[in-house]
Amino acid sequence: MKYLILSFLLLLGMSSLAQNPAENFESALIPKMNRAEVAYSSDKHSFTLDIISNNVKPQDIPGLVLVDNKVLQFVFIPDVIAQSTDTSELLQKEFLLAYMNYETDYVKNNAKIAYTNLAHQWLTIGGKLFLLWYYDMPPECKTVKRQINLSSMCFRHPLNLNTPQTPEDIFDDSEQLLVKVSQTLKLNDFKLDFDALYKQLNPK
Repeated sequence: MKYLILSFLLLLGMSSLAQNPAENFESALIPKMNRAEVAYSSDKHSFTLDIISNNVKPQDIPGLVLVDNKVLQFVFIPDVIAQSTDTSELLQKEFLLAYMNYETDYVKNNAKIAYTNLAHQWLTIGGKLFLLWYYDMPPECKTVKRQINLSSMCFRHPLNLNTPQTPEDIFDDSEQLLVKVSQTLKLNDFKLDFDALYKQLNPK
């Protein structure tokens, strides 16, 4: 399953740009009938995303799950923070493009993956700005045709959702998996209690 490793490598690079972390976030994957909830929380902020599926299987790599046998990865990097407290659309775009460029430079120069056809577009999902970006994998990578990412900012930190498009997949289906999950993003100005959230989602 080489594509899992490639997907993981993709999102390691920018952590080496660590700034003074503003918050210490923890995460949890909380199952519920017909779906699972991905939750992140610090002492003062939290956010959640829902995966609507009867078939969600966590993997050994943190943040990596199989959804109906398709790989989906969540990466949130609290050590990387936008230096400005201005959250205008212009500055969000500058930050997210810098994030994309750093990650793709890491893939090419550190992971030595000769990708091609890097492209991106801006989406507004649930009133929030997202950057959809993707590139083609080299021909020798037989298990992955394209890497597809959807990035946004949560409390001035980058959040990235990623899925590899296999040769059997359709691009629109892979994109819609990321969009569907992103539509459920909820930002909170309070700490989440994961145990209490589990009990709320799974009442006896």
